[in-house]
Amino acid sequence: MKSVFLSSTFLLSAILSQPAFAQDADSAIVEDQSLAEGSGEIVVTARRREETLQSIPASVVAVTQESLQRASATDLSDIARLTPGLSFNSGNAGGLGAPTLRGVTNVTTTTFDNNVGVFLDGVYLSAKSNLDIDLFNLSRTEVIKGPQSALYGNNAFAGAINYVLARPTETFSGQVRASVGTDDLYEIAGRVSIPLTSTLRAQVVGSYSHFGGTVDNLNGENLGGWDKKWSASGMLEWTPGTAFSASLFYYHYEDELDGGANYIFTNNCGGTTVTTPNRGGSNRRYKCGILEAPDQVNVDPASYSQRSSDIAIGRLAYDFGPVALRYTGSYGKYDAVALQDQQLNTLGGTVPTASRRFTQPFVGPVKEWSQELRLESYGNSFFDWAVGGYYYDREATQRTIVGLGTAQTAKSLNNLNVENTTMKSAFALGTIKITPSLDIEAQGRWTWEDKNSVLTNNLTGAVLRPAADFSYGTYRVTGNWRFAENKSLYAVVASGTKSGGFNNTAVVSEQAFGPEKNTTFEIGSKNQFLNGRVTINASAYYIDWTDLQLSVPSAIAGQTNPVTNIGSASVKGFDVSFGLRPTRNLDLMVSYSYTDPKWNDGTIDYSSSRQCPTAAACGLTQVGTGIDIGGFQIPRTSQNQYVGAATWTIPLRNSELYIRGDVSYRSEQSASAIALQYTDEQVLVNSRIGWSIGKYELSLFVKNLFNKQYIVSSITEPEFVPSTTFTTGFVGNGRIFGLTAEAKF
Repeated sequence: MKSVFLSSTFLLSAILSQPAFAQDADSAIVEDQSLAEGSGEIVVTARRREETLQSIPASVVAVTQESLQRASATDLSDIARLTPGLSFNSGNAGGLGAPTLRGVTNVTTTTFDNNVGVFLDGVYLSAKSNLDIDLFNLSRTEVIKGPQSALYGNNAFAGAINYVLARPTETFSGQVRASVGTDDLYEIAGRVSIPLTSTLRAQVVGSYSHFGGTVDNLNGENLGGWDKKWSASGMLEWTPGTAFSASLFYYHYEDELDGGANYIFTNNCGGTTVTTPNRGGSNRRYKCGILEAPDQVNVDPASYSQRSSDIAIGRLAYDFGPVALRYTGSYGKYDAVALQDQQLNTLGGTVPTASRRFTQPFVGPVKEWSQELRLESYGNSFFDWAVGGYYYDREATQRTIVGLGTAQTAKSLNNLNVENTTMKSAFALGTIKITPSLDIEAQGRWTWEDKNSVLTNNLTGAVLRPAADFSYGTYRVTGNWRFAENKSLYAVVASGTKSGGFNNTAVVSEQAFGPEKNTTFEIGSKNQFLNGRVTINASAYYIDWTDLQLSVPSAIAGQTNPVTNIGSASVKGFDVSFGLRPTRNLDLMVSYSYTDPKWNDGTIDYSSSRQCPTAAACGLTQVGTGIDIGGFQIPRTSQNQYVGAATWTIPLRNSELYIRGDVSYRSEQSASAIALQYTDEQVLVNSRIGWSIGKYELSLFVKNLFNKQYIVSSITEPEFVPSTTFTTGFVGNGRIFGLTAEAKF
């Protein structure tokens, strides 16, 4: 590990140490504004209105389209790699998407809702298996840290990730990009923007890619790739005058992924089982220690995953002068289905496909509709304000089957869950400008949420129909003091709420659980020096996290452990970013995040009885029928994350050459509540060398330069016979080389 770290540091240092070429002030320079919060020239909409990135009193990371390309970013996991404090574990061929931000994560992964909201142009995307958007469609991505429930609504509990779409241009323009690479990588993407009339503009975007993956599979072709990914979108914008505007956007996406590059680790602790063997590969109950990636996996080639998304967004706006009225309506439909080998390397081997146990999760159709009407007035001398209403409706279907072979015979599980959600909310914000340099903004939202579900066990015929109503308020209050030119201090107190849900249990009193809540306190400062050549931003925060959704024993023996609101936790940490532009040809950035997410004293975990028959068997403390996890690190969180990036541009006579490198680090993550199992730390290095002449560019890139082997994420699953567990790790891709050609017109 140390050698990889030193090598990556050497690579970055080598880039940074190159001499910079002087250049006239009038020369055109393409500035790499990736990763950093700095450079106030980036305009963001993190607070639902246009503001420069450096002026907004919040911790926001924005990555432009150009920077996404130069960082070889293709999905949400790459965006997380570029954003300290954020991680994204999709697992199981993309079926368990769960962003983690500032140490706040989904402790219970089976619920429909996440703790970090993902949005497309401010419109909520709810399907956990369909959170990725083709990044070629975008102008930029924005990650807003801290609770955003008051402004964004749906489950922006710990923050929000907002994909911001590129808009049609007023003149005819376009872009074509094509790449080829190792492991049968090829992709092509194109965009064209056409002014149909003087007031009507259109844009069409499309992409297609294939990738064979790098993970060596003993039982077939490489894993970690996809047979195909393709998307198509279109946007119309109409501005018949200076006051009225309208737009319509439609997006379709499909993919067919390899089966998950999964590996079952050998159990080595937790006491012995009565019967052996089990899928943990021994007579032990649990895997303790670091989960290191294997050189090879053994996954049945019948495994696969398929996803599709359809999203439509319509907008209307009228500017009356002192106030503006805005309407946004959306529709989304998502489907995902997978067939995942559950025997893998431990009980797999020579077992034929028809005799292997497979899990087949279906997520979908998930259908959602939303409408928002907002009246706002910004740019006033003393008081800015906005008020509005929001309506959201979702019908989500989820089915899980466990059986033998692709035909799913001899089923041991066949559950169907249909959940309906209707949400109504009213929101408002007001900004008082006490002086030209001091203002206070208060945001508030009240939400009424109705939920019902139909839970069907297709093996027994049992049908449950739980229902629940929730209502709650959220707020965010920000004080911002611009104490000098390009320097500010801000303070925030905010609350977040994550929706409740249902348990598949016959005990009526245990069928529903309520929302999670948090209160976050944050202070921060944003600073630029030397005419913007140096940027230093920092923030520190404390999160009081209550009513966590954790499993407890049922009041009736034999029932599934229901989820309820009993846990609490606290998170403290800080973020700091440093940007330096010593010359017009050199951009440097280092960003670091420290997070300390811990269960509060007295928090009891009841989900580990299969892992530890007694707490003593795992060296832990027994409390009743549970285990005391107070002071343990919360699963799927990293204490330390950093990103370093450098871009050196070399001007030539009629063209320019650029060299870019970035290194990202994520410290080890606890994989379960009892914190005896960790995914290893990750150090990933990427680089790109490009030559551009006018509107044409040719570049060589490498992802995971040092061919780091790593476990992206893991999950500990129950083994019913014998009564124990097994740990499945999801293996990440190794080194990928490629060549990209791009033309703009």
